[in-house]
Amino acid sequence: MRLEITANDVEDMKAELRATLPEVKSSHRIEALARGLGWNTNAAMRASLANGSAEVSTNEGAFLGYLQEHGFDSEPGRLARTLAKVGIRRAMAQEPFLTQFGYNVYRGRSKTPEERRAEFLADRASMLGDHAADEFIQACRFLSQFSKRKTINRKSSSYGLKHQAERFGDSRHSRGYVANGMLIAAALALGFKVQQIDPDSPNAWFNISSKMTNDGEKLALAA
Repeated sequence: MRLEITANDVEDMKAELRATLPEVKSSHRIEALARGLGWNTNAAMRASLANGSAEVSTNEGAFLGYLQEHGFDSEPGRLARTLAKVGIRRAMAQEPFLTQFGYNVYRGRSKTPEERRAEFLADRASMLGDHAADEFIQACRFLSQFSKRKTINRKSSSYGLKHQAERFGDSRHSRGYVANGMLIAAALALGFKVQQIDPDSPNAWFNISSKMTNDGEKLALAA
């Protein structure tokens, strides 16, 4: 997973690590973060981002290795989830009605407007949980196999693509459930054009190619 980050995003990542690794000394968390994102030091990271952004990916080995050298530990995947939440926050800012469900929430007839509002807020908040971050990462891995075309592809929807993302992977990467909204969030974070199918639909279309870019293999995109 590769994402573009800014100095402000680093501040968000530092806050996330402060909450999830409170036992680690602040300076060690920050230096581990810098190394996990590809810099040699925090100072180098700050200098690189002082006047712009940079595209980064995560090196869990460098992140965990620095912590272990200083007597601390973290579960594998913590850095990837921390970076994923940068992309999720960005998608949430772009689409204020996006939830894990997709756009808005499931409109059961028995629900009152107050109940739907409460569910909406809960679904928005859950997008920043660890399970949602794992779904986002899986969706990014899947969508990164595709190029972007100029026009919206109406032959596939986010709902169909999310099922294919659930089946995507190999021995290195576990497969699992991907929520519709996390697939949409991943598309936004990766720079795809996103168009809600209609105002009452939770689903979206993207300007996604119908061919995988890694080996040209055609993939049947579900409508």
